[in-house]
Amino acid sequence: MKKQEKRSKSEKSKSKSKSQKEPRRKPKYGFFSCVAYSMRMTWRSSKSIAAAAVIAVPVTLILRAIGLYMPSLILKELESGDAFWQVVWVIAMLAAAQMIFSLANQYMEVKRGTAEHFVLLEMIYEEERRERYMDYYLQYDPELAVILQRAQKVTENNHTAGVHFIQYFGEMLVHILSFVLFGTIISTISPWILMLLLAGCLANYGMGKWQQRRSWESGDERNLVNKKLNYIAWTVSNDLSCGKDIRLFHFGDFLGALVAKLEGRWYEEQNKVERNSFLAAFVGFLVVLLRDGAAYAFLIARAVEGEIDAAQFVLYFAAITQLSEFVSGILGTWGRLWAGALGVSDYREFFDIKDRLNRGTGIALPEEKAVSIEFRNVSYQYPTGEKKVLDHVSFHIRAGEKIALVGANGAGKTTMTMLMCGLLVPDEGEVLINGHSVYEYNRDELYSLFSLVPQKCTLLPSSLAENITIVDTEAGEAIDYERLNRCIKAAGLADKIHALPKGVETPLNRQVNEDATELSGGELQKLLLARAMYRGAKVLILDEPTAALDPIAEDAMYRKYNDISKDTTSIFISHRLASTRFCDRIFFLDDASIAEEGTHKELMAKGGKYRALFEVQAKYYKDGGPGGEKAANQEGMPDGKKAANKEGMSDE
Repeated sequence: MKKQEKRSKSEKSKSKSKSQKEPRRKPKYGFFSCVAYSMRMTWRSSKSIAAAAVIAVPVTLILRAIGLYMPSLILKELESGDAFWQVVWVIAMLAAAQMIFSLANQYMEVKRGTAEHFVLLEMIYEEERRERYMDYYLQYDPELAVILQRAQKVTENNHTAGVHFIQYFGEMLVHILSFVLFGTIISTISPWILMLLLAGCLANYGMGKWQQRRSWESGDERNLVNKKLNYIAWTVSNDLSCGKDIRLFHFGDFLGALVAKLEGRWYEEQNKVERNSFLAAFVGFLVVLLRDGAAYAFLIARAVEGEIDAAQFVLYFAAITQLSEFVSGILGTWGRLWAGALGVSDYREFFDIKDRLNRGTGIALPEEKAVSIEFRNVSYQYPTGEKKVLDHVSFHIRAGEKIALVGANGAGKTTMTMLMCGLLVPDEGEVLINGHSVYEYNRDELYSLFSLVPQKCTLLPSSLAENITIVDTEAGEAIDYERLNRCIKAAGLADKIHALPKGVETPLNRQVNEDATELSGGELQKLLLARAMYRGAKVLILDEPTAALDPIAEDAMYRKYNDISKDTTSIFISHRLASTRFCDRIFFLDDASIAEEGTHKELMAKGGKYRALFEVQAKYYKDGGPGGEKAANQEGMPDGKKAANKEGMSDE
């Protein structure tokens, strides 16, 4: 025990020292590269942003000049003792000019805000489009998940800095020109005041940049916690299919405790950000107090000594007050530009992730009705897995052959089928379709060779016809209704659909469509069967699609699949070994490899792991087996022997 404790302590200290030595995260792209990228994207999306930013510069500058000189001019008019109406006329002219330019400025702000919204939508669309169409295997990469979270953070709302580059450059130009105007006025009384104000603003800028950098570096941890919280709050809590489990097993308290724990982590990370922000703000307050206090003291002293009159005092006082704001605005805008560049760098990094499958022109697809599949020394391990799922596996499936994949949970059956159709790519070895590597085919054309019926399927909130044909009617693609009706009839779904008022045009998903219909488990399998038939692919893969059905219904369903797969290469996955007896060969997967291979009779004759697993299943259906009659009755059978005969459960 003591040795174990010492070992664990040493491991902890090692991991701690490693984490301490880890370099700080650096942006992949530089500031000016990100600015140019954002400008190009903004110009493509909405040219009106540039026009609004350009017009806003002189308008805002004139407004500030009016605001600076207005109090001083009014005071001078009053001191001069001119007629009442002359003073009123000056005030009215200044107020009218201010109102006109304010309205123009507000109009430009509205135009700019609308245009920026379009830019944000364009960024979101491009990010989601890339996520949808990137190679499927990348979704298992934990590093990609972090990069994706960063990219999503950049586009989470229209307040993110990456969207506002043109606005910020416009503001920067306004601040600089305002600084020149106001600085010129202040320098007439003392250039040292100008230097003092600049020094104070630079000190505040340094603190602000330090705070922004710290917040950016710790963003990954906050993104991870937010992802988990959003999953519980939106995915789990709003999913009706989770409602039964939450109520029956009292998961509500568990989820509440988990949310509280995650919120604690979020507040812990957020408190670090807020402490840094408070420190930067406190230092900034002290700097402003010393900077502006010294400037105002100097100005008051000159006024008391009579070196400047009241109108000049008001003018200089306003100039000093606003000049500090302009310098802070210049530095603050530069800080926001810098933060925006960091965000754009994260956004661009997501698009730099390379696909391994061929997205360009590939070799021609096979013209035969069925294709061969070959694995050559294929190994695969999931990025977060502890061991290999497949280890140097080799086999050859002939065109038109029916193969059953069986084995315990986690043996690699689903992984093997995903490698076949290019959803995953091997770490070692290669996968060949008709003698050619999957990399030689265009990826999307490669996918068209396969019809996959998975354990869990996705039904679109659209019509039954569109769910079966997977045709985008809005894009102008046409449904072959004659073929569709043949598939529906062959799948045994015709009676259900003909009984519906809208027939094949009946929508699914009542959460979206009020007049939708719902399918039972058996009806869903029939829909998937019709979908597979309509697609007419050269390879049919069934990944335990009947796991939720009783053995009798499963047997009937597999017989239908057997009928439609006569001219295709077929891969069947099932835990119920009797359902795979019609296959030409059976691969028994165990210990990351194909442990046994052959027909049902050959594997039974070997007396190996396949026979042992088969007999474990068969004894629950045989008359006199442990719980045989009870198990058979639970399946709706009059006795164990009849159930065994229905399933074909014998060792012959």
